[in-house]
Amino acid sequence: MTLRLRGAAGTVLLAACLVGSATAGAAGGCALTSAAHRVTVLELYTSEGCNSCPPADRWLSTIAARGFDPDKVVPLAFHVDYWNQLGWNDRFSDARFSDRQRAIAERQRSAVIYTPQFVIDGRDWRPAQRDESLATTLATIHGQPARAQIRAQVARETDALVVLGEVSVPNAADRSSADAWIALFENGLSTDVRAGENGGKKLHHDYVVRELVGPLRIAFTGTLALERRLRLRPDFKPEQTGVAIFLQRRDNGEILQAIALPSACPS
Repeated sequence: MTLRLRGAAGTVLLAACLVGSATAGAAGGCALTSAAHRVTVLELYTSEGCNSCPPADRWLSTIAARGFDPDKVVPLAFHVDYWNQLGWNDRFSDARFSDRQRAIAERQRSAVIYTPQFVIDGRDWRPAQRDESLATTLATIHGQPARAQIRAQVARETDALVVLGEVSVPNAADRSSADAWIALFENGLSTDVRAGENGGKKLHHDYVVRELVGPLRIAFTGTLALERRLRLRPDFKPEQTGVAIFLQRRDNGEILQAIALPSACPS
């Protein structure tokens, strides 16, 4: 089943429960409509094997409490796998996330990757005062009109989240380099680390990317229909699982638009 949603993007992020189902077997759903202003993604590259990463993880966990809601910025934590060989295997790590970080470095003509690394709007971000710098950066971004529109419905099945909808990129210059991404992320995670640099510590994580779908190329018409079933593994907690959708230029990493549903829709 393909759900096609058309029309101009709304002016605010909407996460409202809908009546009916997105697919056969789905008991309910939530609608997501991107904002009229541009929203970007704040990425954290981290690892449970890195002893300088926990403070960065904690800062990301409290981002919404400090006023940076999903209609302002979409936070995502990517756990890399290159620390795994140094004493502790991070269960959230994925080689694809390490590759994504390397691609960022290549775009910036850098031979260095490191953790913890923050990336905002596709670029390395190392401010001395994170809150102040983030507020200033987002004010500039929010002053720009959205360069892509995203409309989607997220519905929960017993063992999956189903994403149906459509994205569009009206500007031809953006369209030629635009990719769509869907991230399934989880909050409220913790690990008792038994080895490596963080051995003996209990680490807490939020916005952890558990599955990343993409890149999905935008058609020459400037649109892309979304129809994805994101499997919820047995160790997932559905009430702590969310979905982010974002459009990104592959040439410079700039985020054209992003939305997020912080927790899974009710079943």
